Amino acid sequence: MSISTTKTITFAASASLATLLSAAPLWAQDQDTTELAPVSVIVDGSSDDGADFVAKSSDAAMKTSRPLIETPQSVSVVTRKEFEERNATSVQQALLYSSGVQAELRPNDRYDIVPVRGFGGYQNFVQYLDGLRILKGISYAEPTIDLYNIERVEVVRGPASVLYGQMTPGGMVNLVSKKPTEEARGEVFTTIGNEDYIKSGIDLSGPIDEDGIYRYRFVASGRYNETNIEGVDSSRVSVLPSLEIAPDDATSLTLQFSYTDDPSSNYPGYLPAVGTVLPNGDYPDIPYDFNIGDSDFDKFTRQTTSAGYEFEHEFDDVFTFRQNLRYTHIDTEHRSLYYSGSSGTTLSRGVSHLKEHADTLAVDTQIEADFSTGMLDHTGLFGFDYSYIDANRLFGKGKAPSINYLSPDYSQAITDPAYSTDTNQVTNQAGIYLQDEIAYGALTVALGGRYDYYDITNDSTVLSTGVTSSTENENHAFTGRLGATYLFDNGIAPYASYSTSFEPPSGFGYSAKGGTTLDPVEGEQYEVGVKYQPFDDAKSYIMASAYQLTEKNALSSDPTYSGYYVQTDEIELKGIELEGKLALDSGWDITLAYTYADPEITKSATAALVGNAPAAVPQNAASAWLHYSFFSGPLEGLGIGAGIRYTGETWGDQENSFQVPAYTLFDAGIDYDFGARWPKYEGLTLNVTATNLGNEEYVASCTYTTRCFYGTSRSVYATLKYQW
Repeated sequence: MSISTTKTITFAASASLATLLSAAPLWAQDQDTTELAPVSVIVDGSSDDGADFVAKSSDAAMKTSRPLIETPQSVSVVTRKEFEERNATSVQQALLYSSGVQAELRPNDRYDIVPVRGFGGYQNFVQYLDGLRILKGISYAEPTIDLYNIERVEVVRGPASVLYGQMTPGGMVNLVSKKPTEEARGEVFTTIGNEDYIKSGIDLSGPIDEDGIYRYRFVASGRYNETNIEGVDSSRVSVLPSLEIAPDDATSLTLQFSYTDDPSSNYPGYLPAVGTVLPNGDYPDIPYDFNIGDSDFDKFTRQTTSAGYEFEHEFDDVFTFRQNLRYTHIDTEHRSLYYSGSSGTTLSRGVSHLKEHADTLAVDTQIEADFSTGMLDHTGLFGFDYSYIDANRLFGKGKAPSINYLSPDYSQAITDPAYSTDTNQVTNQAGIYLQDEIAYGALTVALGGRYDYYDITNDSTVLSTGVTSSTENENHAFTGRLGATYLFDNGIAPYASYSTSFEPPSGFGYSAKGGTTLDPVEGEQYEVGVKYQPFDDAKSYIMASAYQLTEKNALSSDPTYSGYYVQTDEIELKGIELEGKLALDSGWDITLAYTYADPEITKSATAALVGNAPAAVPQNAASAWLHYSFFSGPLEGLGIGAGIRYTGETWGDQENSFQVPAYTLFDAGIDYDFGARWPKYEGLTLNVTATNLGNEEYVASCTYTTRCFYGTSRSVYATLKYQW
């Protein structure tokens, strides 16, 4: 670590500590706390416990509790009630019925890969937790958050760099973790399913003392399952304790710790287009459960530990101070076989082995000011954030025996490659931002700007020679946003916005030619839309949007050199999105979504690509989930749900040489609340669901002729839960 980097981290840590210490005298006054009765309309998104099907606000888009209906951007929230109703087991599954999101582009349980609006860059995994960036290492050191630890999933579509800095132009997915509650509550559950799936967990929360100054929450779960891939299993243990200290109504400090251990996971390897999407002569297709690797040789382990805090203090009716900080350490080891070519039914394979660890720090400091100037009401936000990554990777690769997919031999001897390179990478990023939300009657105007600086240094040593090569990439960027919403008395709110983004390479990438560092990815978007939410009915939220999004220096995986990336000069995407969520008093919960996307490569160093569409982006996608609950009669307590998901055909590569067929999947569920009919069983529920009910075999996506992924087989889950 350089001296300048050390000083920067020392300053950030010192400033954070000084802030908390300076606020300590404010805690001296002991005031009685007031416990609020629960209501169905959530005004503050940060306090939403996920109990409602339809959320009313989200902190993610503006970093303030602006209602969704007044936010000049496309934002949606999947609450815990919604994704538990569908028995979702991962963040990807929670987003299956959201517009503009490709939730199962590469089905797996190792990473939450969820590109938004067709973009994700090479970091297309969930990037934010509680408003702080989930920082990654160089290659496979990427944390994944267990869905049981989450209260809700927030999707912000389009550039949001003005508040978050480096950001894919398509948008962001922010996870909101479970926090301590004012009232005592608890639950235990067990889920079983096909493929020997079993998961159990416990969630306890409530006040520690009589005055409610100290509150706790303890969330823990464990899972094991086999998969539809031959010989592959998956397991996880996750623990999330937290403590909130709220000495008065104006001050709160939440301390949070988490630990996740993934001894194994499912991450299907690349398969060729020939034999999956395209016919392989007279040979049969590659079996749906085929394992390109070897379960006795392949290995993936990951241990993730993090600790941090969320601090807030309201000085008066005008100023509020907030600071969020999280430190994370992650260790991973990855050893696997991968596809490298084919002849007939024989697939050539390579082998790679890497060990990686990373230490990361993210801190975001904000001052919010609520004031008026004449007839204008302002919510101003000034902030400074800083992130740091120190990652190390040992890497080696070699050749492995080929395998015949019709008669695979998993007893072949495989040589574990020796490490060939030792790479250390340090990333510093700092940003300062300013935002003003101006309200004049029914009109709300939001404008903001941000300046970012980042620096990435990379030292790579060839172990056979001891020669070290060093490179550094530093840059800065200014991003902004301007938007306006007008809320009519009937609950209709048209809006328009303009926003920009940038995303530097966090993982020191090179072009396929070698030696050329990657440029930051830049984004620009124009968006118009309309939202609808009746004032007397907070249980519905409907929105429609149209946008034009341009990405410059677009990134994609190199088809020739694994672990490297290439850049396309410019991609333009025009799209339309429709989404509706309704929770009707008659017992219906409904989610509807439609996505239209028309992407085009408008500039490229490869002239033949201009006019083509990027791979793996469907032009049309639609979904609908309907759930009905019986509130009276002999079926009281029973709930029945059904869903349909359609994904249109996609191109399999940038050359547009072949297409991946469209597919339609059906889901279903049935649940029962035992306490609705028998009061002595209050809190006991059973929920049985099935995804891909017809067990459709399909290809989820291809990005090159050498990289295709089968979809998710039928999954059946039964969850027995007791709450008190």
